[in-house]
Amino acid sequence: MIRAILFDKDGTLTDFRATWEAWMPETIYALARASGADPAEIAESYGYDLQGGRIAADGLFVTATGDTVARAVGKRIGWPADRLAAWLAPRQAAVEQVAVPGLADLLRRLKRAGLALGVLTNADAAEAQVQLSRLQLAPHLDRVIGCDSGYGAKPDPAGAAAFADDLGLPRQAVVLVGDGLTDMAAARGAGLRAVAVLTGTLDRTRLAEHAEAVLPDVTHLPQWLATQGAPIPET
Repeated sequence: MIRAILFDKDGTLTDFRATWEAWMPETIYALARASGADPAEIAESYGYDLQGGRIAADGLFVTATGDTVARAVGKRIGWPADRLAAWLAPRQAAVEQVAVPGLADLLRRLKRAGLALGVLTNADAAEAQVQLSRLQLAPHLDRVIGCDSGYGAKPDPAGAAAFADDLGLPRQAVVLVGDGLTDMAAARGAGLRAVAVLTGTLDRTRLAEHAEAVLPDVTHLPQWLATQGAPIPET
């Protein structure tokens, strides 16, 4: 029986492209002005198509931690990673996260069903807590694990394993829901079940071989849970 759900954050609880694609070009051009670097080179290092206005599905901005991105982009523009991180911090903090519609109601329903809920993200834990609070999701969550919580970043499975173990649950009683291959790898490595959603950057074909199910978004989770013997209250 499924007894807990561990969510990725960006691209799972939120719509990744709706959140970040409008932010990216303005940031790239502002950084080019500040650093004197070529905007095209900055965009390439992020994994962003300036002409098409799209974030690459498997680009650095999607798959890596903030520290890794800051080191790679900083190297490209000749800035130390800490200088770039400080420059980016207020700009990223101001981004309005676009939640999947119906998300708060979904988490309330899952809690009413007696499921433990958590978030495992490659963002810093403090940053994630701020964003989750703004989305009014924090009260529904039992634990938030970031890339700086002592378990490493996904695809390292340590954070996923710790979530199940700290709850005293068999790992097969926990589902990890995510939008990326790093999420699926973390689930497999920890012995958790894996469900994918399409609110990130990858399509169904890329995700299907790595997940038990691929859902349009997390609000379809109750229907899938019902097929696994875990019916969820309607309201």
